[in-house]
Amino acid sequence: MAPKADPGVVRELVNRYDTLRSHGVRHTSSSIHPRMEGIVYTLCVLTGTHEESKALAAARGLLARSDPARPPG
Repeated sequence: MAPKADPGVVRELVNRYDTLRSHGVRHTSSSIHPRMEGIVYTLCVLTGTHEESKALAAARGLLARSDPARPPG
């Protein structure tokens, strides 16, 4: 079971993820950027998932539910 994730922490991680992606950083098995790896790992732990795409979807969903007026990321 995943711990209850603080929306502020999740928002910061998603923002960092989006910033790195906008600079062309990818989280792939052949080329892992250390900061991206840490962000994805932490999002997986906080959301109780094991895949980058599922962790991001869960994180964005949590953010949408926590503050519907503010778009995630």
